[in-house]
Amino acid sequence: MNGFLDSALDRHARRRLSANGQSDILIGLPTYKNSRTIGNVVAALSTGLVKHFPDRRAHILIADGGSTDETLDVARSVALPGNITLGVAEYQGLTGKGTAIRAIMEAAEMIDARACAIVDADVRSITPAWIERLVGPVLANEADYVCPVYTRDRHEVTINDMIAYPLTRTLYGLDIRQPLGGEVAMAPLAWRTFTSKDVWETDVARFGIHPWMVIQAINSGWRLYQAPLGTKTHDYKDPTVGFEPKFLQIVGTLFRMMTFYRRIWPEIEQVQAVPEWGSRKHLDPEPVPTTRQTLWDGFQKGLKRYRRNLSQILSADQQAVIADLASGEIEHFPADDWARIVLEFAVVYNRGEGDPDKVALSLLPLYYARKATLLRELEGQPWTKVEEAIQEQARAFQNAKPYLLESWTNFVPWQAPIA
Repeated sequence: MNGFLDSALDRHARRRLSANGQSDILIGLPTYKNSRTIGNVVAALSTGLVKHFPDRRAHILIADGGSTDETLDVARSVALPGNITLGVAEYQGLTGKGTAIRAIMEAAEMIDARACAIVDADVRSITPAWIERLVGPVLANEADYVCPVYTRDRHEVTINDMIAYPLTRTLYGLDIRQPLGGEVAMAPLAWRTFTSKDVWETDVARFGIHPWMVIQAINSGWRLYQAPLGTKTHDYKDPTVGFEPKFLQIVGTLFRMMTFYRRIWPEIEQVQAVPEWGSRKHLDPEPVPTTRQTLWDGFQKGLKRYRRNLSQILSADQQAVIADLASGEIEHFPADDWARIVLEFAVVYNRGEGDPDKVALSLLPLYYARKATLLRELEGQPWTKVEEAIQEQARAFQNAKPYLLESWTNFVPWQAPIA
């Protein structure tokens, strides 16, 4: 590896893994202050391993970011059967989820695993079936990389649904429903490829990890599957508190990958389905508190903060849409307008002459507006209506791809820098 640190695992963690010996399955849990949920997650995973893989030896690794609560004590207190071991490692390197996942992938290599799964430690809706859906296709030698697919409450319409999913689907031609999903599984081909890359001092070491991994998996021609996990509910957090860095890291990674694969995505015209390991089962998502007013306030404040940037990034038509939203003249944010806005930002991010990070952050208040207006429209509607709206958004991105290609090819950089 070529990063500043040769490994995300320190020598003590590596010594413990060596002493643990070989395991067929490694399950990694990136953690940071997850004491309320970690016990249930570890218990569900161990139950699933006993039920679905009774003859396989498994190791659960807690890759911790310096928790100061009882996360590690709770995890260690869960009773495990004899074929399952649990270890704890405080990863080293840049603080962030990506570094934790790097440590997990390195651990999978050290114990000569056949499959490696990553599961979010703050999820409340996990069931024992999740582990079979994730690692099943890898152990059957059917998949190199597995992504999750699940339903969520309408108030958890996220950056995945409004940006990552429609953009990834449009650019790279595979209908992977949750490219930002925290639950993934890998064969050795995948984790060896990922850990060999010199990216661990970038946003990939933080929340850029999932788009980076899935876009590489698509464009490497790996065998992909989706794991139907039912529904997913996280430990609830205010969606706007501390969200700026996460938004910047995810959107920045999505946009940067467009330049990396610039010779591939312009040629892709069709969208192909990705197979699923097992059938989907309907589970109603757990209700989540409404955040509509908080999001709208974030839109109004951000609009003032980034007004100058928006006037330089957006076309006149899209500036008019945002002005009408801000003034209250319209309450609906059309899917086709949102698609063009995101694509205009992607072009300026990659081909402009200003600070790309400031470009990405200038999109955040518009994302708040899109989410807030969609939540208003979906109020009282079942999750099926939420999914229909997300699919409509995905089609709008696909329909706007010729506009993206024209803008990408003919872009003329602005004269004034993005502030």
